[in-house]
Amino acid sequence: MKRKLRKLNIAQYYIQLATAMLFAYVAIIDINPIKMMIAFLLLFGWSLGYYRHRLIRRRLGRRRSK
Repeated sequence: MKRKLRKLNIAQYYIQLATAMLFAYVAIIDINPIKMMIAFLLLFGWSLGYYRHRLIRRRLGRRRSK
């Protein structure tokens, strides 16, 4: 069960990344500053979520090794 949840979580992160990158691409093509700002915030939010995911995984790994 934990492995399935882990796979779903990873898939969710990469789907969010692909969506943010696609939105950023469209915003750059349209040369729309508001869309570019939204795309930047989406990518920034994704990177924070990914960083949080990595920190939690490291903490859990340390607890298991003790």
